[in-house]
Formats: sequence, structure tokens, C-alpha cells
Amino acid sequence: MKHIMGPSSRSSLTNVKEGDVQPNAVDLRLGKVFRMSSSTFRIDEKEKVHRGSYEMKPDGEGYYNLAEGHYEVIMENMITVGENEAGWVITRSTLNRNGVFLTSGLYDTGYDGVMAGVMHVTCGPMRIQRGTRIGQYLSFNAEALHKYDGSYGNIKAKHMLSNRLCRSLVFPLTRN
Repeated sequence: MKHIMGPSSRSSLTNVKEGDVQPNAVDLRLGKVFRMSSSTFRIDEKEKVHRGSYEMKPDGEGYYNLAEGHYEVIMENMITVGENEAGWVITRSTLNRNGVFLTSGLYDTGYDGVMAGVMHVTCGPMRIQRGTRIGQYLSFNAEALHKYDGSYGNIKAKHMLSNRLCRSLVFPLTRN
């Protein structure tokens, strides 16, 4: 394992606040919360159809009031994973000890974009304020055979697609 904020890391992480750098990882803060739909999720080697979600809004005090369930969460941080590095997100201990778990996929070499995962709220309701530290990013050296080319990264290409500026520069979105 290596520290993403260490001098030998080729990766970078945005919006790291004072106190977020821990001995072996960097804390990640809650940005947005989306309640996941219960519609059918479909995936095969040609396409994926997500079940969908809707954005939750915080109350007047800035808290998300979450019932037991599963929520897509977007971190305040964005990441660029450097050459021959990869990483993953783990749940912060306080959430874990209270029946709240954060799951996320692997961040591959070359991934550039938002950090997201699923927060699983069990054992009763939860109140959580935007900006609260919910996970930690762990980074490690990785033998990469090629760079990430899936459908979740590449901020610039997605921005261009959403603005219909140049479709020819966008990789197919159905690869992963």
C-alpha cells in the first residue's frame, strides 16, 4: 500500500481538507446522496441498464435523513489514478460500528473522475450532514496492463458528450 498524498504517488485527489490526511489513507467527504430505485437492474456484455435513483435533499440544518436502505453517494472529491497505481474506498470506522457500510469498486490506473459508491444504512435511520467524512481512499502499486477505459471516468469526454460538442472523442459507454 502507498499513500496517495505521499511523494512517490502519481495519483491526485481534489478537495482534501485539513484533517483529512490520515496515517495510511485520505478521508472522503459526502457530497450528494441519491435514493436507489427498486426497478430491475440489467447487465450483459453489450449493455447495462441501471435501476435509477433520485437525488435526496438535505433538511434546513443541512442533514440528509436516511431510512434503512441503499443510497448512491457521490463524494466531494475527484480522483486521477496515476500510472501503475490503483485504489479502493473503505468505510470509516464510526459508520461501520453503527451499521452503515460503504461499498465501491476498484479505481483502476488511468481513472479520472468522480468518486462514488453505495452507502448501506442498516439497523435503523441515520442523519448525516453533507461534508461528513464517510470513507477512506487506500492506494497501492498495481501492475497495469493498460489504462482504464470504462464508462464511469473521463470527465472531459462526458462533459463534451453532455454538451453535444464532440461525440467522436468519447469512448463507447457500454464497455463495462
